[in-house]
Amino acid sequence: MSIIAVGSVKASPGVTTLSVGLAMSWAPATGRRAVLIEADGDGGVLAARFGLASAPSLLELSATARHELTIDRLHANCQMLAGQLPTLVAPGCGETTTVVLTPLAGQLAEGLGQLGDTDAVVDVGRVRPRSPAGELVKRCDLLLLVARPRFDQLVPLVHQARRMIAHDIPTVLVCVGDRPYSPTDMAKASQLSLLGVTAYEPRMAQALERGLPGNQHHRRLLLWRTLTELVRRIQFRLPAETSGREAA
Repeated sequence: MSIIAVGSVKASPGVTTLSVGLAMSWAPATGRRAVLIEADGDGGVLAARFGLASAPSLLELSATARHELTIDRLHANCQMLAGQLPTLVAPGCGETTTVVLTPLAGQLAEGLGQLGDTDAVVDVGRVRPRSPAGELVKRCDLLLLVARPRFDQLVPLVHQARRMIAHDIPTVLVCVGDRPYSPTDMAKASQLSLLGVTAYEPRMAQALERGLPGNQHHRRLLLWRTLTELVRRIQFRLPAETSGREAA
């Protein structure tokens, strides 16, 4: 299994929406199963945004933390987003999520690394020191830092990129939109490779809520073509066989 972490350095530039899109596009693009995990220390939004229940969630999974994480145990605590994507949601309260996730993140990262042909897209929210999702970031196979190409996001991006590089965490940049700054300039300033650029489209979440289009014509739409290309670029950057990196 590969662990792909998706996070931001400031505010909320579209991490959750991108995480959902990548996870939905994963199986059609790679032929491998995917699970979406919400590990945002500020609290989960997937349940409210996509009409899922508040349970099961990370909270219920934590109750079985003394046991080995198996694919059956993981799926038992997942819900189906848009009827097609196994999703482990986080509690809506940031304080509860932090309390649950802080001791669970390391075990979750270790368990995910043993799950064979299922890859995990993990929404880690804002990447910061002492984040409750820190162990998932440290042990991911690839971290996608998501930012809008604006000055207020450039400075924290440069700082966070240096931190990730110093800790040998494989990290790439995804820009949401291409103005006012060039995404290429953002990548150059942060010394990160630019994985791709997605459109800043508030209605994107509504499209994702309906799930992956069921016919080939709709799958050629720009949204799905962009997500599919990003998935392929992610897969190209992953080692031939990955099972979650060892803890730093």
